[in-house]
Amino acid sequence: MNWLTEELKKKAYRSVAVFSLLLLGMSMMDSCEKDKENANLLNNLSALNLENQTFKTEIQKNNEKLTSQDQIILTQKQAIDNGLIEIKKLKNIKSKVRVVTKTQIDTVFIPYTKIVKDTTQLDNGFEWKNYFDYVEPKGWYSLSGYASNLGIGIDSLRIKNDYSIYIADKKLNMFGKSKPEVILLNKNPFTETIQMNNVVIKVYTPFYQKNGFWAGVGFLGGFLLAK
Repeated sequence: MNWLTEELKKKAYRSVAVFSLLLLGMSMMDSCEKDKENANLLNNLSALNLENQTFKTEIQKNNEKLTSQDQIILTQKQAIDNGLIEIKKLKNIKSKVRVVTKTQIDTVFIPYTKIVKDTTQLDNGFEWKNYFDYVEPKGWYSLSGYASNLGIGIDSLRIKNDYSIYIADKKLNMFGKSKPEVILLNKNPFTETIQMNNVVIKVYTPFYQKNGFWAGVGFLGGFLLAK
């Protein structure tokens, strides 16, 4: 029994020693990997114009506009320090996309729906009012109001927008590496994207939180104790 106890102690000490060396080695590798990743992020940061990020827009067959932009990958602290994240109290931010659009409506004929000669408004300068109420055939915008001898009055102006934002890897070709992009699908044919900014937050995961680490430790410990 004493022999068995001593043998188990030796195996336990050996397992602890091997595990300690393994842990130290992985910790050093993890530190190097983290420094390398931070250096890459800083290099990317210095080469970017964060205030005026470039993008490209393609018009689809149905007049939908597809706007794409390379992903900007930073840590949350770097994003806050460079003004890309305004709400600093948020935790575990995954990504942020900012889009500025402009809606332009070309010449449209709007017939009058009602013509009124309003004698009660003569003191205010109105001699007549022609009312109009227009809805774009596909419902993208609507306009209602009146035209008078003094000018035009707008009662309501409504514009509908329909956006979809995708954060994904875009395959450039069959054998090439995928390129991370932010893609904005805009279905309103009267609206165009004039400015776009994005940031994807990179969260560093320590080696001891990665999948398979503790499974590997258990396997190694069991192997050493069995020898």
